[in-house]
Amino acid sequence: MRKNLITVIILAICIINLVFNILLVFVFMPSANKTNKLITDIAEVLDLEIASQSSDSSGFDVSNLAAFELEQGNPINLASDGSDKIHALQYGITINLDSTAGDYQKVSETLQASTSLIYDMTRDIIANYTYDQVIDVEVQRQIKEQILQKLKETFNTECIYSVSFYNWVAQ
Repeated sequence: MRKNLITVIILAICIINLVFNILLVFVFMPSANKTNKLITDIAEVLDLEIASQSSDSSGFDVSNLAAFELEQGNPINLASDGSDKIHALQYGITINLDSTAGDYQKVSETLQASTSLIYDMTRDIIANYTYDQVIDVEVQRQIKEQILQKLKETFNTECIYSVSFYNWVAQ
C-alpha cells in the first residue's frame, strides 16, 4: 500500500510539473517572440547602416582627387575676444576637386581665375572667430565646412569635395 501511495504522489507531482511547464511555455513564448523580433529588427537596421556606410566609402576613389592649392595669403585679423590684444591668423588653403565630375574642367578654370574671391570668402568666414576659437580643432572643422558650403554655393557645383588648411598659424 505504501508503494502505491508513493507512486501516486510521484505521478501527481509529475503531472503538476507538466502543467507548470506548459503554463510557462504559454506565458513566456509571446514575450520571447517579441524580443526575438526586436533583436531581428535591430540587426536589420544595423546591416542597412553598415551597408550604406560601405557603399558611401566605396563610391569615391581618393585617387580621383585633384588639389587646387592657394598660396599662404595675407594675415587675417580675428574677432576681438574682449582683451585689448589684436590677434591674426595666416594660413594656406587647398581645395580638393573630384576630377571625375562632369563640370570639373569648368570649375577648375573658374577657381584659378577667382583666387581673390576665394581669399575674400574665407577671410569673411574666419574673421568672425576669436583667437581661442581658431586654435580649437573642432572650430577649425566647422570653418572648413562653412568654407566648403560657401564654395559650393558660389560656384554652383558638387565638384568641390573638401577643403584643407596648411600652415595654420594664429598669433
